[in-house]
Amino acid sequence: MTFVEQEIAHISRVMPLSLAGDFEEPVMGVDYWRKRLYTLLKQNHLTHVQLGTVDTLLRQLDGCEALGRWLPQATKKVARFPVRVREGRLAAVV
Repeated sequence: MTFVEQEIAHISRVMPLSLAGDFEEPVMGVDYWRKRLYTLLKQNHLTHVQLGTVDTLLRQLDGCEALGRWLPQATKKVARFPVRVREGRLAAVV
C-alpha cells in the first residue's frame, strides 16, 4: 500500500470519528481535515479511484459544515441466527 493510499485510508477511518465525537466541538475540525485532503490533491500521481475517494471525503466535510454536525453513514444490518451445538456439530436454529 502506497503512502497516499495509507493516508486516504487513515483519513477515511479517523475523520468521521473526530467530527462526530461526544464533545461540543470536534476533536479535529473541518479545516484540519480539509487541509490534509488538499495536501493529498496537490500530489500529481493520484489515481482516478483515489481522486474520487478524496472528493467524496471533501463532500462529506461540506455536508458537515452545512449541518454543523457529522451525519453517520447508515450501516447495514446483519441477520444473526442463534447457533447451538448438537452432538459435536454446529446446527443453526431456524
